[in-house]
Amino acid sequence: MFAGFSRGVPVRIATRAAAATSVVMLFACTGLKSPVDLPQATPSPAASPSPSPSPSPSPTPGPVVLGQSSLTFVATGASYAQTVSAMQTNFSGSFSASTAAAGAPNSCSGIATVTASSATAFVVTPVGAGQCVETITGGGGVSAPLAISVATTSVGGT
Repeated sequence: MFAGFSRGVPVRIATRAAAATSVVMLFACTGLKSPVDLPQATPSPAASPSPSPSPSPSPTPGPVVLGQSSLTFVATGASYAQTVSAMQTNFSGSFSASTAAAGAPNSCSGIATVTASSATAFVVTPVGAGQCVETITGGGGVSAPLAISVATTSVGGT
């Protein structure tokens, strides 16, 4: 195919000529008249990158559920203390207990003390007669009221 080399010119001419001959033969075999008649390849759409995974949102904490929603005491002192447990779906932290300030309505000040005995349990100790509300709070600021009633009676009217 190549009869000689004169600075590479015949190679280029031979290659171009071979390519041109191939194109002419292609048109002759297919009945096409020009390269415009060639079917055009449709570019495939570029695959869009999948979104990078983002952390799924944390589930919202459910309601705070207490083992007992109210406690009644008939006497005062540590020997009468009772334990209350708290639980909450989608929350595994520690619960807290609070009451209104002393002198405010429903304050447990002077009526009962509430002390955490674990992350999910409280010991309620009656200290004086009265009624009050302690608020047990869990995740997301969700809380539940704990009604406390302390009634002391004396035998013999004293």
